[in-house]
Amino acid sequence: MKTLMIATAALLAAPALAQTAAPQPAPAEAPRHGGLARGPMFANISPEGRKILRDAMVHSQEDRTSVRAARDRINALVGAEKLDVAALKRAMDAERQLVDGQHAKRQASMLAAIQKLSAEDRKAFAADARKARADVEARTAEWRKRSEKHRRAPGAVPPPPPPPASPGGI
Repeated sequence: MKTLMIATAALLAAPALAQTAAPQPAPAEAPRHGGLARGPMFANISPEGRKILRDAMVHSQEDRTSVRAARDRINALVGAEKLDVAALKRAMDAERQLVDGQHAKRQASMLAAIQKLSAEDRKAFAADARKARADVEARTAEWRKRSEKHRRAPGAVPPPPPPPASPGGI
């Protein structure tokens, strides 16, 4: 009986003893500024230049709200029981016009801001933009490589089968 209790205790304790040490928490990430984890936006630009650029890049909540509303109208038309192609095209044209107008306004704001920068700040801005684009392209390539590897991995879950054909044909 004593042997049975010792064996039972050993069996119950085995999983706990087999565990490795608790994983250590990852080091805290640097705070994200401007959506980038690699440091503050415009890090190589003077404080005055950073203020000029940040002021030029402020997007109003009204702009975001109006685009969201236009896209909601499109989505409502797409999801309607009966598709009204003419109304959908009008809604898409209106959304494109709204977005194009906002884009033009932002470009004009950036053009005015860039004209206010010193030559050193303009050069730093251009260099930072090139680096940011290269970083995004590298992360995207790495993501694609991991994604492709996952798709080809042995034992990977195959995609779901196509839905069965409807009983009425097509």
